[in-house]
Amino acid sequence: SFKPLLDNANEVRKVQSALTVLQRVAPMLQAPYLMRQHVENGRFSAALKAYRRVLVIDEHCNIELLNHVRNQAAECAREARRELESRLAQDKITVNGLLDATRDLGELLELDIPHDPKEAEKVAGSRYRAASIK
Repeated sequence: SFKPLLDNANEVRKVQSALTVLQRVAPMLQAPYLMRQHVENGRFSAALKAYRRVLVIDEHCNIELLNHVRNQAAECAREARRELESRLAQDKITVNGLLDATRDLGELLELDIPHDPKEAEKVAGSRYRAASIK
């Protein structure tokens, strides 16, 4: 007579365990989204902080979701680098803006972001590149 109750209790424990795991990895799974928001709003230090969360994912991870998160975060980091390089190339930039961009770009380069074979195409078609040409 207690078997259904025990089965239900086991099921509840499994669900609670899964929720605990998801709560632990939630900041990592949200990193690419947060990075995009920070880059669009010019908060590069915050984007770098979010990218550092993803660096714990092993390159040879067998979990497709984590690989996707790592790849998306790397793409956001490359976009941040392009934006920072574009800012440094602008004629009208404040001294504080120049110092911040230099610091953030230096930190970004130290993180050794994986290379994208289609990088040249993205730089040529970048909205930042087009804005700096005008």
